[in-house]
Amino acid sequence: MDRARTPVVQRSRVTSAEPSTKSSSTPFATAARQLSERPSSALEYARVPGESGRPLVGHTLEFLRHTQALMDRLSARHGANFRIHLFGKPFLVVGSPDAVREVFLDRDKNFSSALGWGPSIGALFARGLMLQDFEEHRLDRRIMQLAFRTDAMRSYVQLMNQQVAQTVRAWPRRLELHAAFKQLTLDMASRIFLGLSPDRHSARINRAFISTVAASVAIVRRELPLLAFGRGMRGRRVLEQYFSRLIRERRIAPGHDLLSQLCEAKTPEGERFSDAAIRDHMIFLMMAAHDTTTSSLSSLMHMLLQNPAWQERVREEIHARGSAPLSWDDRDALPTLDRCFDEALRLFPPAPFIPRRTVRACTLAGFDVPANTSIASCSLITHRLPHYWSAPERFDPDRFMPERAEHSAHPQLYYPFGGGAHTCLGVHFARIQVKAVLCEVLGRYRIHDAKPRRARSFAAVPIPYPRDGLPVTLETLRV
Repeated sequence: MDRARTPVVQRSRVTSAEPSTKSSSTPFATAARQLSERPSSALEYARVPGESGRPLVGHTLEFLRHTQALMDRLSARHGANFRIHLFGKPFLVVGSPDAVREVFLDRDKNFSSALGWGPSIGALFARGLMLQDFEEHRLDRRIMQLAFRTDAMRSYVQLMNQQVAQTVRAWPRRLELHAAFKQLTLDMASRIFLGLSPDRHSARINRAFISTVAASVAIVRRELPLLAFGRGMRGRRVLEQYFSRLIRERRIAPGHDLLSQLCEAKTPEGERFSDAAIRDHMIFLMMAAHDTTTSSLSSLMHMLLQNPAWQERVREEIHARGSAPLSWDDRDALPTLDRCFDEALRLFPPAPFIPRRTVRACTLAGFDVPANTSIASCSLITHRLPHYWSAPERFDPDRFMPERAEHSAHPQLYYPFGGGAHTCLGVHFARIQVKAVLCEVLGRYRIHDAKPRRARSFAAVPIPYPRDGLPVTLETLRV
């Protein structure tokens, strides 16, 4: 890996500004430096079942348009683990729980997250946690965890409740719910992570995030003005300037927001972040908190619209709890809502493809996999395996009841938030955030599909979203 791309941690403000080099001499780093920047095509000639797709484009167009159908077709034909051709290179897709677990645990350090995510988001979300490996990732994650301490989380939930109530009560009676959730989650992230009230800059920042995320699946990776990748890179520069200014302000006058927590965070050994590292981590964190939470809320509401009896059950549970705002101690409350959330993420996982790249030749799922091979753990397959899930296409939240617990049949059968060392750092924050939003939305309104006779199409990549924007009407309830 390019040494210039990896400096993220400084020992302290008063010592040398040179980046930590603990990981530079590890066997992983040595192997990774020997790899070419472009993944290998050697998998095409390995004894791995699968297909190459159409000439030149492979499966890329079908992958972007009909992702779930493609995974269903190939897994039915070749099994849960197979070869596919995407974005000009072969991938080993792994969907069997045993293979997914082997990748996530990675006991032999064969699978690089940084090299896996690099081709799609390396330039767009440079040096985010998913673009780090092993020692470097461990050090940065350890510092970032300081911003998710219990006392910090309590204050975040209080700020969250204020923003949710203020926004949801002002919604019009007819709206596109996906866009409304997107604006709400950005406003919450701005208040909680940055200590800022929504202002005239929020629309510009929202557009920058949208462009940057969309560029991750751009077929043409050229920074030209009219292309998606060019728009994404311009969005990245907007975000860099925005966060750099905020970091300078927080260094001088810290607050109680997450950005201030990162500016002040220091391990007992004196490890702390440079300004550039904070900027890069904040861009990645804001994307994760903003876009993936929007996706999860939209997926859940889509399923509750399709299953109105479940919407009523969740609403009854919310009303039975009372009108007191949620606190951090309420994260285990509302078990029916929890089960609906888990089931929506089973069907629409926010990270349906979790890429890695092999740093050396290894064996995976019984196949001999060459070095520098792109692989992807695919929850679109694992979450629907009929051997483990009863009627896997059906929305059935009670499959997560303790007496059924279908997700517990294998340690890596259900992974909407990733797994192993790269499990989502904010998973508990995301759950309480979804609960806070839906307590206000479903406690105040009965939600009706504005186009009930029209079949809704969901895009699965890069992050699931309803293509029609999820148009709804809101019926105000008398509580």
